[in-house]
Amino acid sequence: MFLNFGSGFAKLSSLIQILGFVLCAIPVWLIPSQASYAQTAEAAGSGSSDASLSAASTGNSEWVAAWINDLKQSNQRWIQVNLAEQRLTAWEGSTPVFSIAVSTGRASDATPAGVYAIETKYRTARMQGESQGKQYDIPDVPYTMYFSGSYAIHGAYWHDSFGDPVSSGCINVPVEGAAWLFNWANMGTPVVVQN
Repeated sequence: MFLNFGSGFAKLSSLIQILGFVLCAIPVWLIPSQASYAQTAEAAGSGSSDASLSAASTGNSEWVAAWINDLKQSNQRWIQVNLAEQRLTAWEGSTPVFSIAVSTGRASDATPAGVYAIETKYRTARMQGESQGKQYDIPDVPYTMYFSGSYAIHGAYWHDSFGDPVSSGCINVPVEGAAWLFNWANMGTPVVVQN
């Protein structure tokens, strides 16, 4: 396990093999007192392991601002989602490299503010669930990147209301922009969602 302390944050990145098991952690900036961690293990060589590391959802603007400041002082790739502006910006350290209007969750299905990391990526995914008392089933959702449970950044081909909060909680991106973002972001890329 590698811990690099700076500005009160610790960067965690580890790959540990113990007794034939591989435990993986996604690299992300942590404030230990405000983060939760979960991981699963599989026998080495028997398949892929899955790990998730996510910060507690919080609307604390000072806490989120501290993360943004720390990320801007690094060369790390990270994603910022501004809920008030309905805008996603991809950053490399303090340099914005891509920005696009998005649709986040409507008031009844709000996208949670907080600091997360890309946990899984799928070129296409089927999304099913319930929103506003109605079931939905959307096949072939393009360029899906989950960052917290069922919350994802993904392409949306079924509407063009970008700039307005109309989703069921996910961050909807125009398909072309979602393709760019999918190819740019890695597993573990921090996602900062702020009000």
